[in-house]
Amino acid sequence: MNPPEAGAAAAGAGSLDCSVTVRAVVGFGANLGPRLATMQAAVKELGAVARIERTSHVYASRAVGGPSDQPDFLNAAALVLYEGEPAKLMAVLVEIETRLGRVRKERWGPRTIDLDVLWIDGVAMSSATLVVPHPSLRERDFALAPMLELVPDARDPRTGEPYTVPDGGARRTDAVL
Repeated sequence: MNPPEAGAAAAGAGSLDCSVTVRAVVGFGANLGPRLATMQAAVKELGAVARIERTSHVYASRAVGGPSDQPDFLNAAALVLYEGEPAKLMAVLVEIETRLGRVRKERWGPRTIDLDVLWIDGVAMSSATLVVPHPSLRERDFALAPMLELVPDARDPRTGEPYTVPDGGARRTDAVL
């Protein structure tokens, strides 16, 4: 990650804007309702608070964990520049999920939308609300494939090792977020 950027002093105000700009990959997933339309709505909402650099193709995959009879997922990712702390970005994603109808009933259960901070350039962190990189990222082809489409040279900030997509059956579609 580039060093946190301090904004220029406000004209005539003599104060500094000490915001942090993070380059992050946000993962999108949905397996209920109009999946693609809901994911596109989430991108639009995220674009109101972050600069969307690029979006990935959409990938189809079976659900991992949770009830075995749940519908397949669509997954994708967006590379964003966000001005603010990583935990605040996660809070924004939870707010978007709520506005788009996500109801948290059971862990790994079906959902209208799932938004996660997958990776932040050069950042490894763990707090009560956010772990970066995503703790299951290395095992999830449906998250890594779209992420590496956007940032092919991404490395695990903890180890410096490059990410590779495990063989898990995620299928790239022609759709793009």
